[in-house]
Amino acid sequence: MISRKSALVISVLALATAYTSYWFYARTLALQVIDNWTEQRRAEGYTVSYDGPDISGFPLLVRAELENPRLEREAFAWRGERLRIEMQPWNFRRIRIDLDGKQWVTPTAGAAQMVLVPAEAAVVANLSATGRLADAALLVRDLTLSDPAGSSLLQAAEVWLEATAPVEPPKSDQDASLALSLSAADILLPKDVDGPLGRTLSKLRADLQVRGDVPSGSPAKALEAWRRGGGTVDVDWFQVNWGELDLRAKGTIALDAEARPLGAFSTDIRGHNHALDALVAHAVLEPGAATMAKIGLALLAKSPPEGGAPVLTLPVTAQDGHLYAGPLKILDLDPIRLPAPR
Repeated sequence: MISRKSALVISVLALATAYTSYWFYARTLALQVIDNWTEQRRAEGYTVSYDGPDISGFPLLVRAELENPRLEREAFAWRGERLRIEMQPWNFRRIRIDLDGKQWVTPTAGAAQMVLVPAEAAVVANLSATGRLADAALLVRDLTLSDPAGSSLLQAAEVWLEATAPVEPPKSDQDASLALSLSAADILLPKDVDGPLGRTLSKLRADLQVRGDVPSGSPAKALEAWRRGGGTVDVDWFQVNWGELDLRAKGTIALDAEARPLGAFSTDIRGHNHALDALVAHAVLEPGAATMAKIGLALLAKSPPEGGAPVLTLPVTAQDGHLYAGPLKILDLDPIRLPAPR
């Protein structure tokens, strides 16, 4: 007779053998997923290339490493040093992608190539039961964005982007097609953008809902179809801390018949006196005009119950190609034109 101890050992060995076999089956499925994705992108007109993949991660992960990945279509081009894809053998709907090393991006026709060097860059995506993207999150730490010559275009201590798609595609222009949340900390702008408010944005946050169907195809055609279909963007929250200026806003934006921004926002502004002083210091505004503006804004600003700097509440609107703060026109708005396919 087989003792209990021997039976237990045999059972453990059988389970280990079965799981090992299953892991290699999952490995085969992972390779198929990568091959299928590659062929689908090529069928859409993309050029896709990479070295590998090399598969590892046993026993808890199926990890695929691709060297020199490249993705191109029309004017867009992306190239990286290394891309790592990780999936759990028992859950292929959750995928983690790590981008290691430098990334080279040419976003549109005529645009200069950009070099991205993050200390960490990872995407975690969850797929629905039908294989559609349910949600995805991107985290980037210590990002440096530069031109090919090495001149800094942008730096950020952290960038976080989260996207969530509905279970069903939108059926009307009132239905959400995508929810986006973006946050960034300690953003350093390039030296040639050293304006009145300085080069550092300590905080940037935006929560958006895109309403209306955004069809597939080139970005230019998709944007025009979305506009014609009555698409809008609900800005549930926007905040930027730039120098002493603290701007917070909510509102809705769309595109008019000429593809210019069209919308209305309610804004709370803190630090407006510091901003006016900065405009004077940079010779953008005359001291007398700044003094009159401070007097007028002081009548509108209110001190919050919890204390702190006075808050200036203003409506901000975009219409007929102009941006208004209250009744004051502050900026001309050009049409948003994306490059058409070559």
